[in-house]
Amino acid sequence: MTEKKKVRGKNKKQQKKKDPRKLEILDACYALGKACGFVGDFDDAKRYYKRAKEGYEEQLGRDSEKAHEVTRSLIIGAGMSEGERSQNLRDLVKMMERALGEENVVTLHTLSTLGEELRQNGQYEEAIKVHER
Repeated sequence: MTEKKKVRGKNKKQQKKKDPRKLEILDACYALGKACGFVGDFDDAKRYYKRAKEGYEEQLGRDSEKAHEVTRSLIIGAGMSEGERSQNLRDLVKMMERALGEENVVTLHTLSTLGEELRQNGQYEEAIKVHER
């Protein structure tokens, strides 16, 4: 009997996870983060990105495309040093390749972002290798 309760509880939890209304709110938070970043309000952008990231992880799982996509935006707009940003993007690409696959659109976009970040930092050889992948 306890086995059935656990299974039932698990199914309810899974059903609860994908609430379309919550996902729409999270999409709005993500869009507001982008808008705030666009106009230079980086503190508010970070707050919206963090809220969206936490919500996507709760609703869709830590390895979902949306969670990784907003993580990339958070890294880019978080005011880190160039070295920290590059390393965090490298780490994110590795996580995305494992979770989403090397040919996933979001993974490839993040890889391109890493290559551009490296190019802007004068790390041309590594940037070329990243763009050639």
